[in-house]
Amino acid sequence: MMKKQGLVIIITMLVFFCTIDVCSQGNSENWFEKTGISIRKTFDGSVNEYKPAAFSLYENHKSSINDFINADLAVKIKELELLPNTSTILLLYPVAEWHKSSNENDKKDKLSAGVNGEFYFGQNRTLTPYLLSNFAFKKNLLTDSNELKYVGQFSFIGNSSYPYLPGVTWRFNNESSDYKGLYYPYFGYEYNEIPDLFADGVTESFSMLFARLFLEYWVAPRSIQLIFDGTYRNVLGDSSVLKKDLPILNLSFNYYPGKQEHVSIGVNYKNGYDPDAGYAEVEITSLNLNVKF
Repeated sequence: MMKKQGLVIIITMLVFFCTIDVCSQGNSENWFEKTGISIRKTFDGSVNEYKPAAFSLYENHKSSINDFINADLAVKIKELELLPNTSTILLLYPVAEWHKSSNENDKKDKLSAGVNGEFYFGQNRTLTPYLLSNFAFKKNLLTDSNELKYVGQFSFIGNSSYPYLPGVTWRFNNESSDYKGLYYPYFGYEYNEIPDLFADGVTESFSMLFARLFLEYWVAPRSIQLIFDGTYRNVLGDSSVLKKDLPILNLSFNYYPGKQEHVSIGVNYKNGYDPDAGYAEVEITSLNLNVKF
């Protein structure tokens, strides 16, 4: 029953969002560009990552209760440039996120608010390193508890003369043609404070080192999008009862009807230790309605 209801909801929302996008595509693009507001699934990497917000019907391969609905939505406000007219770039921007699940084994309803920062060490280099930082407070609406998360990481962005370096935008034919994709490697540190993670009344505090690879590739312009997002985490010290090694892989296939880049329907496969599920081991396939601006 849940699966049928979820399919009806996703198809109805797809038609609704596609109708809005087709009828007001120019106006909506201009409004989002002018205000600097972006809508994604999450902002855990570069501001240039294009992971769309998702409303999903899940099937959990590791649970007997395997059909449930998820919502993952993040909003970014316009970046503030703190070092104008210099060779370095420092961006700050506020981010708000909402993640909800109807999974009976792991219900969640969380709001978070935080600040992201990106610092680029000069320009006009073949490969420029840059730092990313995120500090976020999370409110668990189901338990009325608060969580804390800090992430510091670094990556690289290449000179546009070398198209297959990290962070360089690929095009189908030339610089004025349709967007084709990009990729980013990340290396960083993560700190979490999560109450009731393993025992009621106990706040679990733990730190991790991680390596992550994000890759986006459009098979057909403004039509078929593939996303690879893999992260390997290693828990530091012995203060946590978490497993020491926590890899996770996300693979997405998205189709954008009508030759546009804002609304799509897609399939996602997730396998590994999911931070959105208390680092429990999951294997999930989902049917998604995706929205990004």
